[in-house]
Amino acid sequence: MQKLKILEVLWLADEAGLLDEPSERKYWVHPLIENRENSKKFLVFFNDLRKYPEKFFDYYRMSINSFDELLQKVRESISKNYTQLRNPITPEEQLTVTIR
Repeated sequence: MQKLKILEVLWLADEAGLLDEPSERKYWVHPLIENRENSKKFLVFFNDLRKYPEKFFDYYRMSINSFDELLQKVRESISKNYTQLRNPITPEEQLTVTIR
């Protein structure tokens, strides 16, 4: 009876694909993201947007001062460490994605 339950569990796990070999990754970093640091599109956009307070408000639904104050409060908790493998997404960009 015990062997039957073990076989049943193994069969269900196999059917669910839990016993399959893990597939190899196609990319370590996807080509769309690979050039993120070189293009600096967010940084350029963000700095340009800050030059026009009305447009900044339309985009973020808050003033530049409110955004800066909110960023100051959450920066430490959302900041990541720089490593040799990858540079993290900036707190400004993380907050933008969260707000939008």
